[in-house]
Amino acid sequence: MDFHVGQTFGDYSITALLGAGGMERVYKVEHRLTQRTEAMKVLAAELATETQIQRFEREMRVLARLSHPNIAVLHNAVHSEKQLILFMEFIDGRTLESALSAGRLPIDEGVGYVKQILAALRYAHQKGVVHRDVTPAKVIVTAGGEVKLTDFGLSKSFGDPLLTNCGEILGALPYLAPERLKGVTQPDRRSDLFSVGAILYELLTGQKPFGAARRLAPVITDSEAEPQPPTQLQPSLSPQWDEIIRRALARNPAHRYQSAEEFLDSIVQLDLASRSDLPLKHWSKLTIGIAVLAIASVVLAFSASPAFSRLRTVPPSPALSHRLHIPPPDFASSIAPPPLAKPKEVSPSKRIVHLARARVAEPHPAAETSNNGPTAPIAIPVQDAKEPSATESADSGASEARARMKRPFWSKLNVFKKNRSIDPNKNQ
Repeated sequence: MDFHVGQTFGDYSITALLGAGGMERVYKVEHRLTQRTEAMKVLAAELATETQIQRFEREMRVLARLSHPNIAVLHNAVHSEKQLILFMEFIDGRTLESALSAGRLPIDEGVGYVKQILAALRYAHQKGVVHRDVTPAKVIVTAGGEVKLTDFGLSKSFGDPLLTNCGEILGALPYLAPERLKGVTQPDRRSDLFSVGAILYELLTGQKPFGAARRLAPVITDSEAEPQPPTQLQPSLSPQWDEIIRRALARNPAHRYQSAEEFLDSIVQLDLASRSDLPLKHWSKLTIGIAVLAIASVVLAFSASPAFSRLRTVPPSPALSHRLHIPPPDFASSIAPPPLAKPKEVSPSKRIVHLARARVAEPHPAAETSNNGPTAPIAIPVQDAKEPSATESADSGASEARARMKRPFWSKLNVFKKNRSIDPNKNQ
């Protein structure tokens, strides 16, 4: 049965052709009841070989056992009219291969993709599944940056028989581990980690580790040159990336990372170390500088705003004495305040004494002269008045003030005061 766009198959409507290769076709379909978009992968069994059919059925069984955020989910499988059909999760994104063809990706972005690939492989390896074909073309990246590992057609569970004939090479040559090409040992999880190491090398440097035109003969004869360390191609990279790549791409599987978790931990530790490389003092100076620039920009922006011009004219504030003045209570308003100190005045008696002394000093106008000379002036006896002391004056002034304050105060409070006026007619 040939499928085409616009055709209806069961509860699905075919909306687009996503890809084709060999005996396989991948369509974009929509479920009519749930309106969920899915991917339909079809294998023409009547034209496929027995090995292809066995691999397709193996992929069905493998995907049915896996459920991980970074692995494409299998929804259903159907065998209809000599065709094997898989209904899988539709992933709206582009392959990592197409992203790399557009140019080198930022380091942080590329390393983030590798972390997600390793997380997917760690889960698959724990389930006893080896992918055996980890390449950028099998990795789909969504618009939100989520990685989906797809196409487990060449996957193999531990204990499954090999379906590869002698001398048959399946997979992309630039990312295959040497043991996959030699065929001396069965592929295991370390073969997948070699492929991830090749992808990581390309993300770090923008080049494939063994070149785009990798040849098979040097790999088989162990004469293939080692890839250049990443720091030689990108000096800005940390030297620790050289050690990570060296272990991931080791020819001997025993010298590689032994698990995806170990590979992932080494990348995480490098990320933590790179973030702590900047000295603390430099961080503090940088933070202070940023804070000063931020404050200065805010001040400049505020001074240029119309609100600042309105705040320039500030009305004069009242005097401090007026702001701190506390009015007296109502009951004390009738009490006269004590008199302020007056300048000290000279008593009349003292003025008389000074005046008398001045008159004695002057020549007396009524003095008589004689033949023997002027007679002595007649002294006017002056009786000195006793001058009150300053203490007595102050005491008398204070006592008078208290007397004046008491009279109106007690006159108001003594409401029971009797009228003592005597009626002159009462005693008669």
